Amino acid sequence: MVARTRITPRQLEAFHAFMEAGTVTGAAERMRLSQSAVSKILSGLEYSVGYSLFRREKQRLIPTHEAKLLQREVQRIFRGLEELGGFVRDLRTLEQGELHIVSTPALGEVVLPDVLSGFLRTHQGIHVAFQVRHSEVINQFVVDQQTDLGFSMVPFDHPSILSEDLFRVPAICVLPASHALARKDIIEPHDLRDENFLSFARDARMRHLVDAVFEQGHIPRRLHVEVYSSLEACSMAARGMGVSIVEPFTAMRFISNGLVIRPFTPRIDYTFKVMRPRFRDPSRLADAFLDAVRAWVAEMVASGAIPGMTLPR
Repeated sequence: MVARTRITPRQLEAFHAFMEAGTVTGAAERMRLSQSAVSKILSGLEYSVGYSLFRREKQRLIPTHEAKLLQREVQRIFRGLEELGGFVRDLRTLEQGELHIVSTPALGEVVLPDVLSGFLRTHQGIHVAFQVRHSEVINQFVVDQQTDLGFSMVPFDHPSILSEDLFRVPAICVLPASHALARKDIIEPHDLRDENFLSFARDARMRHLVDAVFEQGHIPRRLHVEVYSSLEACSMAARGMGVSIVEPFTAMRFISNGLVIRPFTPRIDYTFKVMRPRFRDPSRLADAFLDAVRAWVAEMVASGAIPGMTLPR
């Protein structure tokens, strides 16, 4: 026999169904056709390829050696079709899907809105649920698999999360514009001796890091106000209530409100990271947004727009 006509997709579907099921009856059930219709399609496939694919024995079809070889290629084709279907679904998700983000205020009120603005211009059909929360809430969201991405700067390990460091930035000193130290280029711990210091809560990680620097130098401060975040510290410093050591993103928002930002030495790093739920279905939309965040980080580091900002080691 020689090949006479082109093989049709329907013939390959019937052949694949028969080889997987092992019987014409099983193939007919998979294809929701009658047994006679499947038998006719398989006979048409043999006519198309130009050689026998089955031996007929007692009203049964027994695959030949050629059929088994053909099945390998047909399986490869169907695997490719499944992958193509997944790719098409992913593309649809990138245009119409949902993206859930929860972030610490430092990134959620300044950085991520800028990245998200550009992202939405190229993904106009998507829906974004964006929340700004504190670290403990962010951690729980990710552990409970209730968000696609959680952005934080507090170390947290849990078997239910995947974590990636994004970048580091040095803490800076914030002062009211009228302060005598505002004329200095760099602030050192001894400069802040006996200053009214706006400190973080006692259980905050940054509080411990900052306190350690001053304790090492035996430098006293007046810790008369405790704040929860950089936002409160910057707001109060701008009003002349004291000085503080904070992350730079929030501080930049207050420059026009009478706040002065100065580098602080020795360097104290804030490490910003992204967490993803280990057991939540992977999201190509989250992958795409995270790529946009990484691109923003790379641009900031390359341009030096944020002094001291570095990629993770």
